[in-house]
Amino acid sequence: MERTEAVKKLQQLVGKELHQLANEYGVTIYRNGKVNKGWAGHVFERFLELPINSAQSPNFGSWELKSIPLKTLKNGSLSFKETMAITMIDPVNVCQKEFEDSHLLAKLKKALVIARTVGNHVDEPSYIHSIVEFNLEGELYN
Repeated sequence: MERTEAVKKLQQLVGKELHQLANEYGVTIYRNGKVNKGWAGHVFERFLELPINSAQSPNFGSWELKSIPLKTLKNGSLSFKETMAITMIDPVNVCQKEFEDSHLLAKLKKALVIARTVGNHVDEPSYIHSIVEFNLEGELYN
């Protein structure tokens, strides 16, 4: 699936509650009594009909799908709840490859980020806020 097609499809989810979508797509929020940290991303992957995988290459071949939680501050504005992990880094791999040939750069070059609002606990409602395209190129890349 091309990224432009995914953006259009994901726009249908803006304002939807993520727990309901998890239930609809059979994504478990808890696994063995602990929170399945990747549950939100799994919902989006299932919605886009991508099989869940743990490959280091970008999810959709030429672009990466990421999800990030937003929290509401006391003044009502939104802020990132946590940092966004791009990929796991293998020190041996890092030493063997130039950055230009890395899976990290492949994921950063072309990504689609889904921002979702969250509460203080995973069981509180989480709503899809926005879909943002990210391209690491030009001055930003330099």
